[in-house]
Amino acid sequence: MSITSPIPTLRGPDGTGLRAEGQALLLRRAREELHIPLKAVARVRVEGRTVAVELTAPAGATPHVLRFADVDEAAATAFADGVNAALPERPETVDGAGYISSTRLGDPSVGRVFRVIKRGALYGTLAIVALCVLVIATGHAAGIVIIIPSGFLGLFFLVLGWATSYPSREERHLRKHGVTVAAERAPGEQSVYLYKDPEGLSRTVGKFADTWTIDVAYDPQDPGHVVVLRSRGVRALDLALTGSGLLIGLVGAAGAVTGAVLALLGVGGL
Repeated sequence: MSITSPIPTLRGPDGTGLRAEGQALLLRRAREELHIPLKAVARVRVEGRTVAVELTAPAGATPHVLRFADVDEAAATAFADGVNAALPERPETVDGAGYISSTRLGDPSVGRVFRVIKRGALYGTLAIVALCVLVIATGHAAGIVIIIPSGFLGLFFLVLGWATSYPSREERHLRKHGVTVAAERAPGEQSVYLYKDPEGLSRTVGKFADTWTIDVAYDPQDPGHVVVLRSRGVRALDLALTGSGLLIGLVGAAGAVTGAVLALLGVGGL
């Protein structure tokens, strides 16, 4: 049955929340929102300032529990009473975790990457402009014919190389600090694989592969943040390509600085 009586929305820190909507509960976390159908819920308990959503489970199995902490105790009690009253009279005896779906709310690390790219491009451009102003102010304007092309070529490859290194850096981080599991191909799918997090929720990861299982690593604090683990050869090739781009960028930057120095020294007619 669906929820019809007014049930308070529970709000937590940093925009998190738990609310009832139609025939489901919506648990909003810092980086994702979980959709929990009522048929997947066995009961809702209040543990002080924490709401525990206990999922259905087969007979004899330990049920999975989703918790939402730091809420008003009175509101939590009203929420639990209202949801429990709306639950089916005969809950299903299957693993409720299989009914839950999640929606990612954005990866903050990706936002940080874009901010670094924008700042790097801005500071690099300002440095090139400063070199051009310097040689012009000192009467060696011809030096800009080296500074501008070398500087912007170097800046482009430095920013590109740093940005394309992000997936490799994320993989190295999760290999070291994450949880590595085998993901199995989803039934009827060619490029979707499933893995389970510590709460028993099935999560998806995309990968075109000819095997039935692939190795993935996820962040234990954010199980939806996952990477597909690549072979050593693929990682080495990626490192070589990224390193080549960064090397070209450094050569370009060095060329711009060298052009400015030569212009200031009056070498080669600059």
